[in-house]
Amino acid sequence: MNTEEKNHPLHRLQDKKLNSLKLQIGEVKQLRLSGWKGFKLYLQNPRDTQSADPAIKGIYSSGGKDGVRPWMDLDYRDEVEFHDPSGKPEKHTLSTSDLGIKLFRYLGDLIPPGGHLMVSYEGEQQIHSDTIRSLGMGIPPAATPLGFLLFKSGFPYIKDWYLAEGGFEGPRKLWGEKAPDEGWNQKFYKRTSLQIDKFLGQTFSAKHQDLVEIAQQRSKKIMEIIRKNSKKR
Repeated sequence: MNTEEKNHPLHRLQDKKLNSLKLQIGEVKQLRLSGWKGFKLYLQNPRDTQSADPAIKGIYSSGGKDGVRPWMDLDYRDEVEFHDPSGKPEKHTLSTSDLGIKLFRYLGDLIPPGGHLMVSYEGEQQIHSDTIRSLGMGIPPAATPLGFLLFKSGFPYIKDWYLAEGGFEGPRKLWGEKAPDEGWNQKFYKRTSLQIDKFLGQTFSAKHQDLVEIAQQRSKKIMEIIRKNSKKR
């Protein structure tokens, strides 16, 4: 590994702790576009066993012309398994504890003001299907299972994003915006709070109550964060 590769922001993730687990950078490779790196991020348990699949697989871009700031485009695996030959299979669902938020905070720290982080919700795990269902019901992106991870990681405005490209469409994803300055931070908080206020004033059928109740809990936490940070102006 040359000096440039060692100094790449992705390598700051190596050995970061998620309680008893640690992050491990897997393959990092140059992609066809300048400044784009493909990478995988695994977890390692206290017995030094690496997760069977990466928790994160995606692209890191260092930005580009016209003022484009660094960004990431990710696939996220919320349910991570360890196949330890010396013991029973071990499974962690990251979003049911603080592990998911910790992981996304580490990722968010790599994105400077004005950058963005995208994460696909077209996966096979429950967090993906619950996010799709939530969006279809009109729950704000920030209050969905995946969107809440983004919001808590320093992205005050989350949008549902899909780009039709004539047969070359990428997966549908949530796009988290990191404000370039405090003025935009307050604007993003305002946009999010308007979405949350509208959602909290709605009623939903009982068949969706499982998603609605937890989205309401997330929404109240989001509003607490917005109120706290709005007072700092």
